[in-house]
Amino acid sequence: MPSPYDAIVIGGGPAGGTAARYAARRGLKVLLADKRKEIGVPVQCGEYVAQNEEVRSIFPTVGALEDLMEVPYQVRELDTPVIRIWSPKGRRYDVPFRGFTVRRDRMDQGIVAQAVHEGAELLTETTVQRVRGQEVETNRGTFQGKVIVGCDGPRSTVAKSVGLEWPVSAPAMSATARGDFGTATDMFFGNLAPGGYAWIIPKAGCANVGLGTWQHFRGNLRALFDRFVASRGLEPGKATGGFVPVLGPPPRTVKDNVMLVGDAAGMVMATNGGGNNLAMIAGRIAGLTAADHLHDGVPLDAYESRWRAAIGGPLEEGVKIKGFADRFFGSDRLLEVAMMLLGRRRMARAIRCQRLWFPNGAKPL
Repeated sequence: MPSPYDAIVIGGGPAGGTAARYAARRGLKVLLADKRKEIGVPVQCGEYVAQNEEVRSIFPTVGALEDLMEVPYQVRELDTPVIRIWSPKGRRYDVPFRGFTVRRDRMDQGIVAQAVHEGAELLTETTVQRVRGQEVETNRGTFQGKVIVGCDGPRSTVAKSVGLEWPVSAPAMSATARGDFGTATDMFFGNLAPGGYAWIIPKAGCANVGLGTWQHFRGNLRALFDRFVASRGLEPGKATGGFVPVLGPPPRTVKDNVMLVGDAAGMVMATNGGGNNLAMIAGRIAGLTAADHLHDGVPLDAYESRWRAAIGGPLEEGVKIKGFADRFFGSDRLLEVAMMLLGRRRMARAIRCQRLWFPNGAKPL
């Protein structure tokens, strides 16, 4: 068995790459393992990143964003200053929101390169089969790690191995379509994507086109996707699918020597599907907490309280907003009326996972 590592990070996406980067920066011996042959391939994401200014407005206690988000800004393709929200009948609501699109494969590869530069060891084509205590069993042998960081998606093998809950997730599918799509990000609501939405996210000379539903969906996702792209006159390339957390994090993301980060921990904003920024914020917290634990004896449970203090409030509010919206998703007519009553300003708050009613904390008499 190879010599033990201080930390073994499972999954080379934004969460895992960031966790490995900051753990290694603090002097830990880190192994970063990913099942894919090439980091970030195939792309299974909308490839959208919120600008730092938006992140500060939503998560005001999160600092040092320039260092954290260095790679996403290096690979940014197109700034998207507005999100256009489309109702079932085609009514449009323009919501100012500062974001940009990236080549997600390049972003993941860049973050992992940062981790390797800090001293982490990278092992690709490595599939985790089970975690038992400090042992991580893989197709390439068993490795020992004092701390295990599970960043292996919503159907996390790490979580399952140690008895942590999977986040409630729903199916999604996306592909790339060539063409000029302007600079606005489009979100389409209604029965074309039951309980979720379809999207067109512009990039340089192309767009990420996709569709996601809610956790109750049991139909043919590919048929919905094909119908949507046909209705927009698009001819995308090969589509990839997966699951996206839709109801926030499970009750616990730490157990014994294991921490869960990113999609494995349900860290996705329930109202807009955004997870890249959250994965990196929590990944940094996980990496630094692992170092604090091993260097100074800080309980690993500190990770739970730290990430919830940083990003937990908006995540919780987003789940509440989605629960409210789910009441109307079964009927395009009701959804149309609900969107009209909400209006653009409240939709802007919903997109940011902010309270829709009495936003300043005031309560009705």
